[in-house]
Amino acid sequence: MPIRTFAIAGHYFSIETKGDNLLDLLPNLTPFVVDEAKEEKLFSATVDNDLIPTWIGTKIGHFPCPSATFDVYRQDNGAYRILVSDEHDIPCAFIVSDSENRNFTIATRGNASQVMFGLNNSLMVIYTLCSAPYRTLLMHSAVVEKGGKGYMFLGASGQGKSTHSNMWVEHIEGSTLINDDNPIVRIDNDGTPIVYGSPWSGKRPIYKNVHYPIGGMAAIEQAKENRMHKEAVPVAFGIMLSSCSTLKFDKQIHMNVCKTISDTLERVPVHTLFCRPDKEAAEVSSKTFGA
Repeated sequence: MPIRTFAIAGHYFSIETKGDNLLDLLPNLTPFVVDEAKEEKLFSATVDNDLIPTWIGTKIGHFPCPSATFDVYRQDNGAYRILVSDEHDIPCAFIVSDSENRNFTIATRGNASQVMFGLNNSLMVIYTLCSAPYRTLLMHSAVVEKGGKGYMFLGASGQGKSTHSNMWVEHIEGSTLINDDNPIVRIDNDGTPIVYGSPWSGKRPIYKNVHYPIGGMAAIEQAKENRMHKEAVPVAFGIMLSSCSTLKFDKQIHMNVCKTISDTLERVPVHTLFCRPDKEAAEVSSKTFGA
């Protein structure tokens, strides 16, 4: 069976498939292919559509997200069973882990689009679960690079993250869009928070294998005037936490996420950007960040 190895935000993992070319199913992974892992793998996954879902264990949560829903079961030995459904509540994938949550089997269901959806969301959940202990966050954010730093725009869907990042690209010279929805933040060995591109980017296919020190974070809120407000740490913590994939069903994972947020806030302040969808808003945020 074909095995592919990937590196995302410095974490290595492998995926084995039965017959199918994984990169045909998920071309968004292509920029992250590596020949071999240079350190211990974060996890290994096998795609096996012959797997029959079994609901062994205690159901610990039903978690609806904007585009997917996750039903999570946990066995007495710590292993997970996770059902992934699309926005219409149609099951698209089933995940089985071992007791150490290092080896996973994924079974997909449905048409080609549903298979891609199920597999992609399965990998996001597995990556989030396995990377959290290593000072790593999968975040809901748009990211723009300028001058060798990454600037992150946070907020709920529809608040204008993509619009504001577009304003930077159009009006702030030297700006480049890095990711439109799901970048990764990881604390470097020296304590520097780094933002990474990822193979997950919402509705726009921005899959760049790049990384930059974080130059600033801002939560976007629609307003009639453009202004920036630096938030106190408790408020900043809440803003970041609401933008993270936290997997609250696992207490230890959630604690790891909270610790990484705290470490990030020691180096990077968080602002709220009250703004219109215009050029001036981009100028206000870039000036505040010193970009």
